Amino acid sequence: MENITDKAAQAHAFFLTHGYAVVKNIVPPSTIANVHAFLLNQTNDALGLAQKELRCDSASGLIDVAGEIAEGKYGTLSALTKATRDTLTGHFPLNVRLSEKLWQIPMSPEVREVLKACLNSKNIFMHMPPTARFVLSKNKHAGVPPHQDISYNGHMSSFITMWVPLVDITDECGGVIVYEGSGQSNVQEAPDSQQQYWRKPIETLDYKPRHMTIKAGDILLLNQNIVHGSALNSSDQTRISIDFRIFGEQDSSTKHYLDLQTMHIFEPKISVL
Repeated sequence: MENITDKAAQAHAFFLTHGYAVVKNIVPPSTIANVHAFLLNQTNDALGLAQKELRCDSASGLIDVAGEIAEGKYGTLSALTKATRDTLTGHFPLNVRLSEKLWQIPMSPEVREVLKACLNSKNIFMHMPPTARFVLSKNKHAGVPPHQDISYNGHMSSFITMWVPLVDITDECGGVIVYEGSGQSNVQEAPDSQQQYWRKPIETLDYKPRHMTIKAGDILLLNQNIVHGSALNSSDQTRISIDFRIFGEQDSSTKHYLDLQTMHIFEPKISVL
């Protein structure tokens, strides 16, 4: 049976070469079950509030409204409450993302060992809060177009993203599409879009798309430059996942972060002129 030291070393080697790596069966099943149950309950609460605001009687009705907004047929995004905008794009509210229940995953001993190896760092830190997301069946508006994570996370000097699905990812229940060969690519400009839910998609050039069909309990590691995006969830289930941004002791952040050794949250320093 492969030990964690070997598994971490293999992940590190692949990650350095390709800009991404999959580590299978590393998050304990009990942790996956606990976090999934917590977030699924929060999904139902968020849907209820959004349906009330938009006067929809179902989740599919919400998706229809999301499409009308994207096409300019139903008001504007700015007219909605932040909670409803978040729900339409599959983002959990801040209080959910701040929950310590989510910390169980990066605190898992084997996960920590892999992260330390890939960051070549004895101590590791996590941007706060992590990005917990849910993608309803057929909700294409919750899918992030091709992008590089550095475009959304310029407050960190360097980092890796750990993407953790809490359900099995299949051809139908889409997860992350990685564009192979882009791990060392230059940073592309990704301007904001006032009409759409996300930044404008970047060029995928001749990079080969690969849909990462991994299972609950696996993790996908991405460097900050690799081009990736979301695959459509055409299944009948809700896809729930979490993005963790992790950095090592040689790097820094100007926003809140969690010390994964002491569990202390550091606040950004405010300069006094």
